[in-house]
Amino acid sequence: MTQKRTGKMIMLIMLAASCLFTGICSLWTPWVQAHSRHDNWLRDLDLVAKELPKRHKNLFFQLDPATFYEGIESIKAQVDHRTDEELTMDLSRLIAAVGDGHTVVYPRFSTIYPIRLYWFKEGIYAFDASMDYKEVVNLRLESLNGIPLDEVTNILRAAIAHDNEANFKSLVTNYMVIPEVLRGLGIANDPAVTMGFLDDEGDTVEATIYPKMIPDVAYMHSFARAKDVPLYMQNPGLYYWYTYIPEHEIVYFQYNVCANMPEQSFKAFNQELFDCIETNRAKGLVIDLRNNGGGNSQVMSPFIKRLKKSSLNDPGKLFVIIGRSTFSSALLNALELKRSTKATFVGEPTGGKPNHYGEVKQLHLPNTGITIGYSTKYFINSQEDLPSMLPDVTIEPSFVAFVNGQDPVLDWVLQHIQ
Repeated sequence: MTQKRTGKMIMLIMLAASCLFTGICSLWTPWVQAHSRHDNWLRDLDLVAKELPKRHKNLFFQLDPATFYEGIESIKAQVDHRTDEELTMDLSRLIAAVGDGHTVVYPRFSTIYPIRLYWFKEGIYAFDASMDYKEVVNLRLESLNGIPLDEVTNILRAAIAHDNEANFKSLVTNYMVIPEVLRGLGIANDPAVTMGFLDDEGDTVEATIYPKMIPDVAYMHSFARAKDVPLYMQNPGLYYWYTYIPEHEIVYFQYNVCANMPEQSFKAFNQELFDCIETNRAKGLVIDLRNNGGGNSQVMSPFIKRLKKSSLNDPGKLFVIIGRSTFSSALLNALELKRSTKATFVGEPTGGKPNHYGEVKQLHLPNTGITIGYSTKYFINSQEDLPSMLPDVTIEPSFVAFVNGQDPVLDWVLQHIQ
């Protein structure tokens, strides 16, 4: 089963810092029609009302049709009273109500607040920033422009298409650093946003953060180059890579994108990976899917086919790491590994649902430049309609572990390899 990526990813995911967003970014696009602003919006909203129900596999599996069409009319009635950013987020709220994490209004932005946020079990923390805002790194976020964080996340929850809570936690911190999103939702009015943090003593630290053009952002930490960080944070620019850990006699294989790298096909990589396993007589294999947001699920098929026949296909030797960013085709790969092997699964619940809509295509709105991703297929992988694929052993990301350069998930695996 193949699923197309839902858009250019600009993911600000801490784990592997695989840069910015699971399937949700497209830059501001110039309007290509010469109508008035009013007519531009009305024409495109009419296009959504006409085309999306026809193109989506089952647009109204959760959302009542009357609610959808009334929502379109409500947005149309506000065209002359709301900004483009507000109207875009109005549309995003309506599309998010469909209840399909692959059916989404792609946020359009050219600037971001140069802060990296992540939702740990202890709360949402700034784990990185540009040098201008180094004082907030490793502090817990409490508010945006004086709005308590719980209220902010609730506002964003209604506007972010997501399949489950894990998927929402993966995405929400990325939306929090997009100025256009915050202005469109009424969280911010000016280009800058004031973020309130708590330090170790419980004192409030406020920082007024100004947006920067994406190419101009330089963060303090380069997880791509650092060699003293955990394996899961290394090589975020690679679709797939592996390393042999001699002290534990295991091979660690990280699979970040379900696609072929131009410089090395997955087929060639797969042969090299199994050569490494055989040459070193590895006693264990770890497959890390926690940062993989999808692509083409068929790419991994040669690996799974060979793994099924391997002597490492044993619950005490074979481990798969999954997490909140395991989505779309990566989830399909995880499910296939669950069906076809004896692997032990460790980590967090997945961001994707076992039974889910996918196989994404795009509806481009020609007058406003907005793009909507929509699902054309329904994937059934479970008799129960489970919200996530659950690991055998749940280990939630910890801020304490992160600041100490630890990976509790891999540590647990290393302690349990037989």
